[in-house]
Amino acid sequence: MKTQSKKNYLQIALWSLTVVLGLGVVFTLAVFPELKWLNTSVALCLLVVLGTLVSQNRKGFAKRTVAYGAYSLLVTLLALSIIGVLNFLSFKHQGKIDLTQDKLHTLSEQTEKLVKGLKTPARAVLFAKFAEREQKKGVLESYRNFNPEKFEIEHVDPDKEPARAKAAGVKKYGTLQLVVGGRDSKLEEITEEKLTNALIKLTQTTTPVLCAVTGHGEKNFNGADAEGYEAMKKGLIQQSYELKELNLISEGKVPTNCSALAILGPTKAFFPQEVSLIKQYLADGGRALFALDVDTQGGQYAPELNALLSEWHVKATQAMVVDPFSKLLNIDPSVAILATFSKENPITQDFQGNAYFPFMRPLEIIPNAPAGLEVQWLAQSTPKSWAEGNFKEITSGKVKMDKEDKQGPLTGVIAVSGKLKDSKATKNTRIVVFGSSYFATNNFSRLAANSDFFLNSVSWVMEDESVISIRSKEGAPGKVEITQKAGTSIFLLTVIVVPLLVAIAGIVIWVFRRKL
Repeated sequence: MKTQSKKNYLQIALWSLTVVLGLGVVFTLAVFPELKWLNTSVALCLLVVLGTLVSQNRKGFAKRTVAYGAYSLLVTLLALSIIGVLNFLSFKHQGKIDLTQDKLHTLSEQTEKLVKGLKTPARAVLFAKFAEREQKKGVLESYRNFNPEKFEIEHVDPDKEPARAKAAGVKKYGTLQLVVGGRDSKLEEITEEKLTNALIKLTQTTTPVLCAVTGHGEKNFNGADAEGYEAMKKGLIQQSYELKELNLISEGKVPTNCSALAILGPTKAFFPQEVSLIKQYLADGGRALFALDVDTQGGQYAPELNALLSEWHVKATQAMVVDPFSKLLNIDPSVAILATFSKENPITQDFQGNAYFPFMRPLEIIPNAPAGLEVQWLAQSTPKSWAEGNFKEITSGKVKMDKEDKQGPLTGVIAVSGKLKDSKATKNTRIVVFGSSYFATNNFSRLAANSDFFLNSVSWVMEDESVISIRSKEGAPGKVEITQKAGTSIFLLTVIVVPLLVAIAGIVIWVFRRKL
């Protein structure tokens, strides 16, 4: 009886050891594929234990119960094969579900469009040890999944290939070298923002320059206050655009390196010479953004620009949009909600939700534009809004809709593309006119579609549609911070111990069932 018990215990030990070594083979191949000696040693140990198990049970294999055991083994192998095939297919066709509220772990539409539109192959070379490689490969594989033919990933161990690391100028583990054509850029921190920005810079042959006209009280791209444009400056730089201030009086011309002009919220008049320069620049196929504010005191800000834009069939109405719907969102009615976007223009075709335009003046399209000129609205306010032209009511803070006021929806943004009649320009002019400059200030740009609206408009007027998109959200995702020991313990418990206990329990039950 004691001999039989010892045999049973020996059987349990052998089967348990087989399971442990089997899991060990899988673990070492997955985690330490570069350690061939370790993989080979564990595999040899598994073969030895299997040989011992067969030797101990050679008499039992001759019995009829072996057929049932073989059948069970066959079913197990079939199940494992199916799991293996599914794992292979999931590796080849990867997918993931981002359950965060703001989709913080999903690459932005901007990144997707950029990578899918690659014309020159890009190669991402990660100089890192194996453990660090596993931590950083996720974001790189997400890029590759967008365009496997044009985005290649390569892993290099700096300790094994020191000459290559030195030739690439790599001085720190975890450095990524991004190569496009004959140009490269090195990143020590691998995030979507930094990787996408580097990719944009490497794919551009020239750097677009946005020239911000100054001298008339315009919004300042260097301003960090509530009405400054510092946040938009950061967004433009991330898209590899260059910003330059332009004083038309001192310059005497629009420099040839200006890809587009930006005239954002002027409060003072333009000299005739300045208007003439802008007018000629646009007639020759220039690009520009105008953000025209309403003077709530009833005056006119830079009326010369209204006359200039009327030639391009855009009219800025002397009124302010009041939107009672804003009260439902705990916002002042002076902030117009633009809820309807045109699907006919790349700037807004993918917009969802709202944009918030404070102190917005309504814009109108002047009819009968020439055949070569396309003028289209991009965004409109809610139907409950109206254009308030009584500035005494506005300054008093008590406004109501009168029969003279125009009922919404009202246009807040207009895009113009094409040429004037009898134009001799070699390229089309592109203009975007906003009924407010406040929507893109530091105070409001963070809301809803405001930031995307401004950045997309800049890209569109420059004919740089590759970066027109809905950009990634910024936020503070929840974190669970644990120590390294705790992380290791959780890994061992969930990946090794629990499956091992289940397997051993199955073996014990099987061995004792044989005695019945």
